[in-house]
Amino acid sequence: MGPDQGTDMAEDTKNFSAWMRAADIQASVSRCADLFDCGVFNSNNSAGPLFESAVTLLLVHLNDLLQKAKQDGKRIDFSDDMEATDVVADITDLVRTCRNAACHVTSGEHKIDSNKFTFCVTSGYGPGAFVINGQEMGCDHEDDMAIYYGKNRIYLRRHLLRSFELVAQMYRSDGRW
Repeated sequence: MGPDQGTDMAEDTKNFSAWMRAADIQASVSRCADLFDCGVFNSNNSAGPLFESAVTLLLVHLNDLLQKAKQDGKRIDFSDDMEATDVVADITDLVRTCRNAACHVTSGEHKIDSNKFTFCVTSGYGPGAFVINGQEMGCDHEDDMAIYYGKNRIYLRRHLLRSFELVAQMYRSDGRW
């Protein structure tokens, strides 16, 4: 091996890793866009058999995008329409927490006290749609859907769609794909 071959191999590995990362970003953006565009998130489908699967797939890909943005120093950090906690400070944390709950059946993210409260969906204005231990939970917006994983409420439009649009635009404008 010549003196430059080790450097060339390291550079090739670095370039390949960057190419794979860009391909992952492009694939996740495309998958999220396809999910938003296919109609599965219409309020009349929220009780359908594919709705939960679509939300779970969206959370997986969106979490990946948001974590990459965080690694790139461009964290998506809005916190509108959510309650900040020690674990969930902003939308990046909320998507991660909901993704963990959606993907791990035994996750503690499903619990409110000792009760399991998972993938409970309410559409349209109804802030008191669910009452657990005297606490009212629901959707505060006529034009949105609220999905609960334990005490964590995530809105379809205000959280999932908005964070997707922000992170997708960021990667498009950065020329990463």
